[in-house]
Parts: sequence; C-alpha cells; structure tokens
Amino acid sequence: MIDIDILRNIEEEEGVSKDYIMEVIQAALQAAYRKTFNGQNSVVKIDLSRGSVKIYAEKTIVEQVENSVLEISNEEAKKFTDNVEIGGTVLIEIPTNKLSSTGIRTARQVFQQKILEKKREVAFEEFSGLVGTVITGRVTRKKGKGEIGVSIEPHNIEGVIISEEAIPGEQLRKDRLVKALIKEVKSSVKGPQIILSRACPEFLEKLVNMEVPEVQQGIVEVKAIVREPGLRAKMAVATKNLRVDPVGACIGTKGVRINAVSRELNRERIDVIRYNTNPVVYIENALSPGKVERVEIIPKTKEANVYVSSKNYPSTLGGGGINVKLASNLTGYRIHLIELSEEGDANEQK
Repeated sequence: MIDIDILRNIEEEEGVSKDYIMEVIQAALQAAYRKTFNGQNSVVKIDLSRGSVKIYAEKTIVEQVENSVLEISNEEAKKFTDNVEIGGTVLIEIPTNKLSSTGIRTARQVFQQKILEKKREVAFEEFSGLVGTVITGRVTRKKGKGEIGVSIEPHNIEGVIISEEAIPGEQLRKDRLVKALIKEVKSSVKGPQIILSRACPEFLEKLVNMEVPEVQQGIVEVKAIVREPGLRAKMAVATKNLRVDPVGACIGTKGVRINAVSRELNRERIDVIRYNTNPVVYIENALSPGKVERVEIIPKTKEANVYVSSKNYPSTLGGGGINVKLASNLTGYRIHLIELSEEGDANEQK
C-alpha cells in the first residue's frame, strides 16, 4: 500500500514531484525484480486512488518453455488470461513477499539514489536562477585552501566562499550570520557547488541597492564600482532627477546608509562620488577626498596628468597609492599624479 500523505511529505521536504516519486517507485521495484529473478520483464502498476502498488512478470506465451522467467506455456497461460495466443504476452502478479532480501535492499538503494539525484537537479536549477542575488547564510565550517562553508537559509544547502572571493583578513566565526552574493553555480556529483562572494564589486552594489531606496527605485543609478576588498572602494553614482543629490542619497543622514554597507563589508571604507561624462571632472571627483589643482587629459590615450599641491598630495595618493589606483580603475584613465612645489612647479610624478 502507498500512503498518500507520505508521498506528499516527500514531495514537500525533498522538493520533488509526486509523479516523479511514482516513477522512482516503479524503477526501484523493477530493480528489485531483476535482482531476484534475473529478468528484465517486470511491469509495475500504481493505483493512487486505492494506494496500491503491484508488480507483474510479463511473459511470452510459447509452445515449449526454455526460460521460465521470460516464457510461459500455452496451458499455464490459460490460468491468467482467456486471450491465449502463441507469441502473445500475459501479466502474472508477483507478490512483493516473493522478492528477495537483496532485491528489497536494491529497491531501497535505487529509490534513495534517484530521489537524491533529483534533489540535486532541482537545487542546481533553483540556484542557477539565483546567480547575482544576495543570500543570508550561517557560517558552518572552515574548509581547505581558505574556503568557508555557509549554510544558505532557509534552503539548508551549503555554499562556499572560496579564498579569492573572501574579504582579506576577515574572520568569519562559526554560526555567524553573513550575507554573500551567489557568484556561480557549478554542477557536481555531490550536487550543486554554490560559489559565494563577499569581495566582488557586484556584492557591494547589491548591498547599496538594499540600503538605498533611491537606488531600488531607479532614481539614483550606480554607474561603476571598484574595490580593494576589506580596505577601500569607490562607487560612482548619478541621477537624472535634479532635485536629488545622488551622493547624499547613498550616504544617508549622518552616513547611516553607507555605514550599514561598510559594516557588512568588515568596515571597508567606501567613497561615493558623483559620476560625470566630462573626464576631467570625473577624475577630479574620483580622487576624492584628495583635492587636485588641475587635470590634463593626454590626447589620444586613456591617460591623465593630475597636479596636486604638496599639502594635498598624501591624501590624494592614499596609503600605498590606493586612492589613485582605485580612481584609475573607476574612470578607466591611467592617472599620473604630479606633486607641485609651494612655488607651483612640478616636482614629482607617480
């Protein structure tokens, strides 16, 4: 007998359809029959209205039986059907208690394996459609090569933050809730391999989208983002609404919005700058909080000479040159930072 409620529970808990479960039951019983009788001639019939499962041996009617598993004599066939014809077939019910213990074990293994394979297939399809979205998960363990396992809620499936997608120096302790972006989903024999990222620019953009209503609504557009994960990031924003300050909208009152994003990124510093189609203005903005004297675009190249006073040179350069590096990546221009002496002469070029 089939318990319909059990089928429903499997359907809900394992995420596989009732129709597929019935297909699996048929395959499992056919495997049990093959193991017991060494034959391929089984037919499984399921009647959901009665909750019954019956297994039959399909035998060919012959004049002289040479293989009792596959064949049945003319006289013997008359016990099971009135339509007896040489070369025809007859179905003979096989009580399930006639299946061997090894056959039953085989059926159980086939059922479990096929359900597991379907679960993995369903999970792969589901998460493949979620690439580029942010999930919340609980840190489960540290794996080899600096990888971190994350149980994705509420799916109860594990994703992994590989070392290249982790924020350098960030300590993610077990059971901590973290957000991450689903960057890639790979198929494997163990199920979908879900690659999570906390280091990519897209993750920062998604966090901003979650914190800033004007970005969600399309009033403010994020034009570009560059990051040195865990250290500093720059984000260029723009708007067509003249009554909205795109930078202020992203920063929020007293920095509440951008600080919320920064906390999620292990206190990464985020510079929000105003995008401009004029490369001179855009480069000036990108070098914020540094202050520049003037910008010279080098003709026919994606390069620019940027002149800075001695007083403003350190802040414009940034520690280890990070401010210039990020500004170059953001604008697409290779920036040559030139320090001016107090007299206004160019002393040094970086």
